[in-house]
Amino acid sequence: MTPQQNFINTEIWILTFGGAFQRASIYAKEINETKRKNFRDALIQFVEVNLLPKYSKTVHEEEHIENINSIITFSENYKEDILNGSKIRFGVAQKLLNLYLKYQWCLGNIQMPPHFPVDRIIQVKLKCKPIIPWTTMENDSDYRTIIERARGVADEKGVSLAEWELEEFSRRRIIKT
Repeated sequence: MTPQQNFINTEIWILTFGGAFQRASIYAKEINETKRKNFRDALIQFVEVNLLPKYSKTVHEEEHIENINSIITFSENYKEDILNGSKIRFGVAQKLLNLYLKYQWCLGNIQMPPHFPVDRIIQVKLKCKPIIPWTTMENDSDYRTIIERARGVADEKGVSLAEWELEEFSRRRIIKT
């Protein structure tokens, strides 16, 4: 990896962890920054070595959900030392992987991911009732329901899930003058 690529990848991970962990209270109380950093570094290594290469080709939905679950399984190795609870919840794992993949896809480094980061904002866009806090999703059930609702909207527009979410996300970022 060139210094420029390393810089961009580090920035992507900062944004990814911010988006996935910021509101999720994943760390146990009084965990020092060194332990947090070691956990994040191990998680980065796991995702980059074990998951990211799979996305150089098209990854289908079931494999993608297995990949999300593999992050949860990986996190169980840290349950007693770092995490608030025994593992990262499904909602946090999906946000982490989907957000990282979105950035990599936008840079042209991987194929289009099958899904997008599910959060409150996207549920509001989809008019989901009730809104399910993504930080508390324990399994893929609510996630799949949201994805299916989005698939209906994306299909009507003739775009993929990832393309639909990117357009919706970009649209809300436009500054109105």
